[in-house]
Amino acid sequence: MGMKKKLFPRKGMKGKEKDMTITQVKRFTRQLGLRAKNHQKRAEIARQNAKIALQRGEKDRAKNYLIQYKSYQIKVDRSNNIRAKFDRQIEALEEGESIALSGKFMTQIRDELKIIATRASPEKIAEVAEDTDLYVSEIEEAGDILAGDPEIDLGLDVTDMLNQLETEMLLDASGGVGVNIPTGGDVLEYISDIDLDLEAEGTASKAKLEEEIEKLRKELEE
Repeated sequence: MGMKKKLFPRKGMKGKEKDMTITQVKRFTRQLGLRAKNHQKRAEIARQNAKIALQRGEKDRAKNYLIQYKSYQIKVDRSNNIRAKFDRQIEALEEGESIALSGKFMTQIRDELKIIATRASPEKIAEVAEDTDLYVSEIEEAGDILAGDPEIDLGLDVTDMLNQLETEMLLDASGGVGVNIPTGGDVLEYISDIDLDLEAEGTASKAKLEEEIEKLRKELEE
């Protein structure tokens, strides 16, 4: 019961608190998007390295790179799924505000109808009652937007993926289409993802600076 009250409090957030929450959630989902993009880059590098390992005759290392590839893909899916859920919640919050305002107007109309009921026709009263029920149904249906998370498959068996990658390389070779892979001498070199760490640090610093600026702006407004 206590958890239910925390998740679904009876009193809504105040306007300023709600706006701040929406701003924070949107900033968070933007960071999730950047994180997913970074994981996707790492996944592609791991898959490219798996091809290089096969060309070097290092089949076990190719499997390890494919495991990295699939692990990063799982992280991409997880970040995107969390982001999608928060997007639905923000949409529900904004839509719920409009529905709540409509409910307020309906209450005012209902009170006015009580005063003029003696002058209103039964057909009109029935119509208003029907509209009121419609708004109540719409408010209840708004909760459906917050439905469940998709299930993520965490299996890491990459045998089929390895066979598929070998087939893909054979097709590329037979078609004369070379793989764009950097080389060093006669031995193919693996691709480094160190630069991605530097890119992630820069993105985190920029996000932190934006947060500090937003905090200072709100303090000045108070």
